[in-house]
Amino acid sequence: MSLLTNWLESLSYDMEISESCTRKISLLSSCSACIDECPDEAILFENEKIMIDGKRCTSCGVCITVCPVQAVKGQSPSRKVSQDHLLLEHESPLPSLTEMLYYHKKGIRFIHQPSINANLANRISQANEVLSAMSLELLQVTNQFVLEPEEQLRLSRRDFFAKLSSDSRKTVLSSVTPVEWRFNESNFKPSVLFKDWSFYKVDINKDECTLCEACFNICPSGVFSLGENELIMNENQCTGCNLCLDICRTSAIKVEQKAHQAPSVSYNLSKNICKQCNTGFHAWEESDSCHICSTIQKPNFFL
Repeated sequence: MSLLTNWLESLSYDMEISESCTRKISLLSSCSACIDECPDEAILFENEKIMIDGKRCTSCGVCITVCPVQAVKGQSPSRKVSQDHLLLEHESPLPSLTEMLYYHKKGIRFIHQPSINANLANRISQANEVLSAMSLELLQVTNQFVLEPEEQLRLSRRDFFAKLSSDSRKTVLSSVTPVEWRFNESNFKPSVLFKDWSFYKVDINKDECTLCEACFNICPSGVFSLGENELIMNENQCTGCNLCLDICRTSAIKVEQKAHQAPSVSYNLSKNICKQCNTGFHAWEESDSCHICSTIQKPNFFL
């Protein structure tokens, strides 16, 4: 029975992009994380729509690990793990930065591949920069590792099952496996992996920010929380989707990748009433006119 369970858990699934994708939330979104990382060039953005080309997609699952808002649904990359080693093969898709941090959290300390290429070495270096900032043990690379006999047998059995046809897999999936087995994208959310740590630094330029509240309302991660007289910013929730940058018309927000401990930050605000339109609005200081009214050009009847 355990053999069947292992087989079911290793099955691949068709990828799909949910409505939480920033490209679907706003046409202004510039996010291309999944497009840039896909080794098969199977994710396309055409006619203002993002889609997965089923003919090109091999269901490798790399896109799941790089999506900043966990919008790609399916099964993450199937990796071989032994003790504290992540075993990569020549044809294995390159692990993403978040995926490496995920495996480090699970106890992996060595990345093994028969021949270490420049891309893998660079990706491990990126992961180690983040781990170093958190004062955690670094990942090491190795091209020498010998499996125990029982591990070789277990992997060979998995390889046998992996050769079964895609049609038979889908039949089993649709009739046997529970829904929760299919999706594990939430495992790669930075705030879940390392609580109280932020992987992005968010800055607001108060001289440029008009407090229009557009980014506060559209942020899919809930980084910004607007109170009666304060703005609370939770950097540890930021996933680097950059949607706030894309929609800000005054370029008042800056987001940069930086691993750091990030307690919530509070900005004092003033709640005012506009004397021209009689609506309430937030501002960095007391004001009689909201941003919209103050920027409307008044007609000059004496011209």
